[in-house]
Amino acid sequence: MNTVAYQTASMTKDEFFYAYRQLATEIERHVLLESGRGGKMCVAGLDPLVTFNATKTGLRLEWRDGKEEWLTGEDPLVLLNDFMGQYNLEHQRGLPAYQGGPIGMVSYDYVRRYETLPVLAKDDLATPDVFFYLFDQWAVFDIENNDVYFMTLPEKQHALGNMVNEWAEASQKGLQHRQFTTGQAVDVDVTEEDLQVSVTGEQFEQMVRDVQQFIDDGDVVQVNLSVRQSKPLGAPSLLMYEALRSFNPSPYMAYMAAPDFEVVSGSPELLLKKRGTELSTRPIGGTRKRGMTEMEDLALQEELVSNAKEIGEHKMLVDLECADFQRICQEGTVEVDEFMVVEKYSHVMHLVSNVRGTASSEDLAPIMQGVFPGGSITGDPKLRTMEIIEELEPTRRGLYTGAMGWIGFNGDLELNITIRTAFIQGGIVHIQAGAGLVPDSNPAAEYQESLNKAKALWQAKEMAELATRRESGQLH
Repeated sequence: MNTVAYQTASMTKDEFFYAYRQLATEIERHVLLESGRGGKMCVAGLDPLVTFNATKTGLRLEWRDGKEEWLTGEDPLVLLNDFMGQYNLEHQRGLPAYQGGPIGMVSYDYVRRYETLPVLAKDDLATPDVFFYLFDQWAVFDIENNDVYFMTLPEKQHALGNMVNEWAEASQKGLQHRQFTTGQAVDVDVTEEDLQVSVTGEQFEQMVRDVQQFIDDGDVVQVNLSVRQSKPLGAPSLLMYEALRSFNPSPYMAYMAAPDFEVVSGSPELLLKKRGTELSTRPIGGTRKRGMTEMEDLALQEELVSNAKEIGEHKMLVDLECADFQRICQEGTVEVDEFMVVEKYSHVMHLVSNVRGTASSEDLAPIMQGVFPGGSITGDPKLRTMEIIEELEPTRRGLYTGAMGWIGFNGDLELNITIRTAFIQGGIVHIQAGAGLVPDSNPAAEYQESLNKAKALWQAKEMAELATRRESGQLH
């Protein structure tokens, strides 16, 4: 039986993270996916065997030994899926869901590979449409059992013993340099004056009024518009991620280091989960800030679940996701098995539902194209709202509202929507956030909501910079 090789060891979740942090220090390419709440596993890969990077004409493969290959085709995900076919590895029952396969990201602008959109917004960050790593050895942390599965491709089985020893040693070293206490965060002001923004408050308010005119004209029902916020980073990006995970553990935490960029992410939203033929997604629509007291928090929650605007917007999103699923699922299998539950995070609470169905195809690209990008961050109808986004937002979204996660050798996958995410390039942190706009949206309030949604990431940045100054002796 051709399967991945593995060895297990006991470890806590923090030991797993700090081992990764320690081992990543001297490596240029690595990635970590952590389940911050409600999830079952975390995945870490260091020094990939091959890096996949989408080009205009296909997919570039950069091997660890420096060799490069180019695969030609219109859709890089089709090429990635075809490449994976050579790894004919049987899935092993009883092991974590992820047993190897590409880990990485799909940018919002991947949608241009299969939809025709106007070309108006400036592509200033030049984010790859598709960027993935494939590892020949990796580690998976089982959250329920506090076990780590060290895994390799069959030909690397001999490396398992060294891998276990290296991670055990690294976890102890890493923990000695722990910087942040769980649950503690600094406060920061999130105002236009403190940030470089892609649009000013005045400009955004006009954009909201433009959207409301589109809605009045019957063009669209709802549009999600966003503002990019940028600031220089005076600390290692992995330290910023360490700060974020300490006080804002979201369902889909992620850190990625690449030669040209880094990613720090704490997304609450699932784009697509596939296990066998079962697909699921969890649209988020409806937001309130967290209260300062338990009583205030409950009052805000009650206001959220009874607000006609939020309920109407959420129902629209659920209908949109159901329509997407009906295109890629077997007839009669699409259902909403959770509806308008409240999920709470460090700074905000959301209305969330769960949609599921049985896939009618096993192929990666058709499934992705059926749901990507997520309706909760475009609007309804999806194609027309993307045309409006291109017309009104001055810069390309890049990774914002794209996806991050893993694609297994067996065809299973789990990809989030990259909101609450920092894209770091050239020493500058870029954080983008938006709001769903409907006829009775208040333009000024929607702009402030867009700034507030990025607050946890700006807090993490400030904490990382304070720790860096403290370590260098600038703070006493």
